[in-house]
Amino acid sequence: MKSSEVEIFGTSYTVRGEEDPEYVHSLARYVDEKMRALQKKSPPTIGAHKIAVLTAVNIADELFKLRRKQAEVENIIQKKTTDLLDILEGD
Repeated sequence: MKSSEVEIFGTSYTVRGEEDPEYVHSLARYVDEKMRALQKKSPPTIGAHKIAVLTAVNIADELFKLRRKQAEVENIIQKKTTDLLDILEGD
């Protein structure tokens, strides 16, 4: 297992896993950027915990939208493949 030291929203974390440390650092930077962007839009009374939860919800929203889009693209590819096979079999 690889270990990486990252900083997110001013707090240091040790992340252990199989992924390349540079990849883990890029994930941490992404989360940190999302949290800081949300903090800029929020009232100053919003704490780090709430910022973290709202950021997690926003990232989950991004993931769900990408999954939906991927499923749509896969359906289009499947339909076009079926249409092409029908054309080829018709010859």
